Amino acid sequence: MTGTIPKQSRTECGFSMTELAVVVTIVLIVISAALVNMVPSLKNSKSNSALELVMGELRRAHERAIDERRIYRVTFVAPQTIQVDVGQAPNVATTITGSSPTFVQAQGPLTLPTGIQFIVVAGIPTSASATPDGFGSGANAIDFDVENGGGGTQIYFQPDGRALDGANRLNDGVVYMAEPTNLFSSRAVSLFGSTGRVKGWYLTSSAGVTGWNQ
Repeated sequence: MTGTIPKQSRTECGFSMTELAVVVTIVLIVISAALVNMVPSLKNSKSNSALELVMGELRRAHERAIDERRIYRVTFVAPQTIQVDVGQAPNVATTITGSSPTFVQAQGPLTLPTGIQFIVVAGIPTSASATPDGFGSGANAIDFDVENGGGGTQIYFQPDGRALDGANRLNDGVVYMAEPTNLFSSRAVSLFGSTGRVKGWYLTSSAGVTGWNQ
């Protein structure tokens, strides 16, 4: 008995070229959208890494000064460098004048992530009540020793936990960092001289108002 061979169904034949082209187009659109959303996140990740680096180094210097009974000096050098030095001799008097200790490099210079600098991007808040912890006016990217004119770049962490300037005065201040062309990549770290406390800040915008938040 003879019979005809049934034709293959549409599902057995696989996808047509048109269907494949549609699927590929959809996949490419999804990938493109994901990349567009990832770029700001990648930029923010660099800013956040810079913030963590600065906060971490200041906190470590503060803790080591107390633990080792030595003075730790942190120097910020624009556009991207942090240098940490340690006094060679324990300094019980917690001063850096008179018989000042000889400082030696505690570790190699540290560098901010590529593309991030110590910089003030136009548009950050500059009023006294709006800067991080009310320190300075946002005029200087590296702005320690604000009670004595500001613009200081060095911090001397003492064995008693305080942060002083080069003249043994309490050293309050703030350092700003950002991608130069991206206002909202701005981050800041503030320092209280009386306790050596360090705080990190993010620049955000809400209802059209730009401000610093922790």
